[in-house]
Amino acid sequence: MKGTKNAVQDHHKEAGFTLIEVMVVVAIIGILVAVAVPQYQDYIARSRVVEGMNLSSSAKLAVTEAFASRGTVPMDDATNGSFTFAPTRSVKLIEITPSGAIAIDYQISVAPEGKNTLHLIPTNEPDANTPKPVDLSKPEGATWAGGWSCRSTETNLLSQLLPSECRISK
Repeated sequence: MKGTKNAVQDHHKEAGFTLIEVMVVVAIIGILVAVAVPQYQDYIARSRVVEGMNLSSSAKLAVTEAFASRGTVPMDDATNGSFTFAPTRSVKLIEITPSGAIAIDYQISVAPEGKNTLHLIPTNEPDANTPKPVDLSKPEGATWAGGWSCRSTETNLLSQLLPSECRISK
């Protein structure tokens, strides 16, 4: 009978994880979360920057049409009424400057105040690393070929939030 009792006890022995094993798994999950959450937040912010660039397409069209029909004039006045913007959850303001550049201001949920503006500039060299902006309000802007670039020295948006095609390599 004695041998049978040990066999029964071994059969009913609990199977499971020890406290140390559970703590190791929790620590690994914590490390993964600590790395993944900031990366995910940057990913979301970058997608919101692209949203602003997409919303600016109607402003680019307004500038292009105003330049084609009126020539070199202050573009903020020439496009008055042909472009309107309603703020979104990500984009606070899109405005056309007198030179024809487009300033996109993002909400503080995307980038901190003072470091939240992306400039799209009219240029004849859109693929250059630091393209020379064309001022469409002055006579020297009369030779604009219709190119646009997001590589502007006026941009103060955090570089990690910029799409790769908008980063100026040093």
